[in-house]
Amino acid sequence: MLAFISPTGQRRLIVVALGATIAAISINAIAATPAQRIADSALSALLKRQTQDFSEAGQKGDAATLARYLAPDVVFTNETGEIVTRKEIVASAAPSPIPGRIEVTHWALSRQGNVATATFIDELTQDFHGHRLDYKFQSTETWAKRPGGWKMIASHTMVVPIDPPAISVPTAELEAYAGIYQLDPTYSVTISRKGEGLVSSSNGGPATPLAVEIRDVLFTPGVPTGRRLFQRDHSGRIIGYISRRNGNDMLLKKLA
Repeated sequence: MLAFISPTGQRRLIVVALGATIAAISINAIAATPAQRIADSALSALLKRQTQDFSEAGQKGDAATLARYLAPDVVFTNETGEIVTRKEIVASAAPSPIPGRIEVTHWALSRQGNVATATFIDELTQDFHGHRLDYKFQSTETWAKRPGGWKMIASHTMVVPIDPPAISVPTAELEAYAGIYQLDPTYSVTISRKGEGLVSSSNGGPATPLAVEIRDVLFTPGVPTGRRLFQRDHSGRIIGYISRRNGNDMLLKKLA
């Protein structure tokens, strides 16, 4: 059941909640003895080594190491969103066809008794016929203390999107993209020239920069999962663009 709370009441609740959170953090900080902090630090170092070993094993196809660290009932979601079992992970282990190096970075660990949750980034660098390829994978993994040591009981990984390289475009070509584009009568986007580039503003809101990936394909720096695919008529005049993000398309028609 939802209850209406006035803005003043909301602020009061927020202050109380913040106070309780700060108090809890303070109590936990006081309660943590030097010995506990040393133990937590040692566990963090141990699990970071195990995580590094596990990541390297995945690249090398080292099934034995993968099996050693995975709990039988692990819930494992890989970077494609597929949920796989321990048996499937071990059975499919194979060396990567592309030589490379993987390193665990941005490591942080939170311990709750015999369970600990780690967040980190796997930075993978590969050499493909003389071309360097860089990938980043953000993971959250939970470990539990079992009779055979600390075992991974859950893992979730996502690809960290990276902006594509942008190209320089002559001024005359940039001018062609400028204009007002409409999705419907209540939503429009204005693309304008600013300095040597382009900016975009939705419904008169703040302007954000646009970069050109290739001709008629633009993106917003910092939002690499989105693209604007511009359309032209038979004469070459831009008549609109498709806003594409994570597989979803919206067509905006150029008004002016």
